[in-house]
Amino acid sequence: MNILIDGSRQNYEEIEGSEFPISFGINLHTKQETWKYDTFDEKNLFCFGKGVLPIIGGHRLIFSFRSPLWDGFHFSAMGGAGYAFKDTGIQNVAITGRCEVPTVIVLNGEEDKLKIEFMPFTEEITDIYEFNDKIIDLFKEKNYRAFLVGPASKTTNMGGIYSQTIRNGKIVEGSEDWAARGGGGSVLYQAHNVLGVVFFGKKTPEKNLKEIVEEHYNKPYTKVVLEHTEKYRYSEEKKTGGTFGNNYHVTMELTPVFNWRMPFIDKNKRMKLHKKIIEYFVNRFDKEAIETKNWTNCGEPCPVVCKKYRKGLHVDYEPYEANGPCIGVFDIYAADKVVHTVDKLGFDAIEFGNLCSWTFELLNNGMLKPEEVGIEKPVFDIANFETDDDILKNSMHNAQQAVKLAENIAFQKNEFGKICKSGTRRAGKILDEKYPDRVNDKKFEDFGVYDSFGEHGQISPTMYWAIGNFMPYLIQGKYLTHYQCGVFLEPEELAELSVKNSIEEITLENLGICRFHRKWITPIIDKLVKEVSDVNLNEESMELFKKIAKYDSNIGCPEMESERVKELIIAGAFEFENEKWSKEFENGNFNEYIKRVLEKYSELLEIDWKLKE
Repeated sequence: MNILIDGSRQNYEEIEGSEFPISFGINLHTKQETWKYDTFDEKNLFCFGKGVLPIIGGHRLIFSFRSPLWDGFHFSAMGGAGYAFKDTGIQNVAITGRCEVPTVIVLNGEEDKLKIEFMPFTEEITDIYEFNDKIIDLFKEKNYRAFLVGPASKTTNMGGIYSQTIRNGKIVEGSEDWAARGGGGSVLYQAHNVLGVVFFGKKTPEKNLKEIVEEHYNKPYTKVVLEHTEKYRYSEEKKTGGTFGNNYHVTMELTPVFNWRMPFIDKNKRMKLHKKIIEYFVNRFDKEAIETKNWTNCGEPCPVVCKKYRKGLHVDYEPYEANGPCIGVFDIYAADKVVHTVDKLGFDAIEFGNLCSWTFELLNNGMLKPEEVGIEKPVFDIANFETDDDILKNSMHNAQQAVKLAENIAFQKNEFGKICKSGTRRAGKILDEKYPDRVNDKKFEDFGVYDSFGEHGQISPTMYWAIGNFMPYLIQGKYLTHYQCGVFLEPEELAELSVKNSIEEITLENLGICRFHRKWITPIIDKLVKEVSDVNLNEESMELFKKIAKYDSNIGCPEMESERVKELIIAGAFEFENEKWSKEFENGNFNEYIKRVLEKYSELLEIDWKLKE
């Protein structure tokens, strides 16, 4: 069953539509021509739906919307929440209209007929975890799950969506998950005046597809899953687990630091600093989360237990990287303070971290003054992080400033906080006009690291120095690209690998499948889907790209605006030892590389996606 909830009329109706959540979202957005309206107009549909495969890792909740950050169609995923959502009997939901007062929508599938309640919630929300506690008090008698937004969704365009497993009226420590990319929480709050959705229903048995898995691999189901997800559970080789523990052993000196200024820092100095990241970030994490086996899952029965937590905090690579080394914080205890603040305020942690690191560089280079930002000047040069004492002291100082900045922006405490509410790209252009005497060879936005779309759209890339992360593709800020760091490929090869990954990633997301399970699911995905649907997966995925490209073409076209992104691409050719393109870039042929990537990308996806002329 698919439903359309109208917040203005306080009712719902059943509607036809695809069973796959992203397909459902783009089809409805296209039908209702939501591209015509402001992203915070009540006509900007907020859509979400569950996975369709009853398998381990198949219970993600997928959100889609026109992004107030990216400006085009975007989607984001939340682990495990689909496992509880399936009990409502609903496949997909779309929300339109605007509730008169801040509201929590309750989806009750306990009876034969779905019941929907619009519950006013007029208390001021200053902390998403305190908000969650209030929801627990209201629904602790139910076997429910909820997704909620925080204050950043009320005031900015980078609000994330939070959820946590609730068991016997209490949260399961470490199980929290976020659908944060693209600002979906901001759409939910500012377009529809909805603070969250609570859902529950009758426990319903699922079809068992384990025989297909065991027949293909000739091994027990659970063994197949564990063998193909070692990185996310526990790596015997590295003696660590999860994205946080493993990724720093891979990124090494390519780890983003000081607002992505790796190209301007001597490689040996970066390597020396990285040893301290291992010592004060990874080793402390291993001792407090891995050795203690503080592991859990996202809420569905899954043996991978990829969620690693310590001191009550769930720890993942990208939120800690964006609000750690990227902002000049190299001690996990200092990073804890930033990540916890950013989370409780309900920000997309990656987006805020990149905005913060940009602000720190502008303070460091003198283009902004501390009194204008409302924080102290950060310590933002690698020369000030040579001794252990300096690393610990200066990391804590930077963390304290990041906390103040997050609060200034979330609560709009000062003028700079208000300027930053719409992200780095828009903020940079406002500052260009406000301080024209400070703009010389570089503008304010030139120091920002973001992928661009249209006149205003932007999104922070995932936290890897990977050339594919910086290409102006149809969807960025996720893994719909070739995201291997440390390599520089021919443009056509980069496009081919990016398209391959894009098709795989969007297929998994459209099915509501966790990408951590992609290694074992991908070889048998067609067999699995045939058990529940007659859709041709490859055709469905290719159509998705065409529909998104057509929708977004009504709004704008890809841009290549960020100067820092250009620097990262050019420096990548040198750092990753591609002599041919190093020379081409020295000769001024940068646009030729981007043009050829997009030509091949468009050809393979059968779309027309090219830079603004």
